[in-house]
Amino acid sequence: MKKSSPAAQDPLRLRDWLVAQIESGRYAGLRWEDAGKTLFRIPWKHAARQGYRAQQDAALFRAWAIHKGKHLEGIDKEDPPTWKTRLRCALNKSADFREVRERHQLDSPDPYKVYRIVADAWGLATEPPAPVDTVFGGAEADPQTQP
Repeated sequence: MKKSSPAAQDPLRLRDWLVAQIESGRYAGLRWEDAGKTLFRIPWKHAARQGYRAQQDAALFRAWAIHKGKHLEGIDKEDPPTWKTRLRCALNKSADFREVRERHQLDSPDPYKVYRIVADAWGLATEPPAPVDTVFGGAEADPQTQP
């Protein structure tokens, strides 16, 4: 049986959802790493680690599962490892993010992973790709130069 919730019917894309979560300040340790807001850190504490608190340490992963309709509060059992796996897989599958492994701090008392938000498929943040004519320098490239 497919699960459904209001959020799951028209969910935000991962990129938009995650940026909103970072900006909200709702999750301890989830924050921007740079002023340009292209790098962010996600708390990444292992469940077997001493001091692990599922309610706090898995809150972001749980929120993603709820957003995607994969966890229905009061109906589904709590499953932090699965929630974490789902978010990790979504991040790794998405073209919007790149893991920055050299910036991870997984052995610290408050471990985290760092990801970069990448530009769109054309390498641009806000502009559409150039028309084919402008790429090849054709006469049609600049309508102002045409008679």
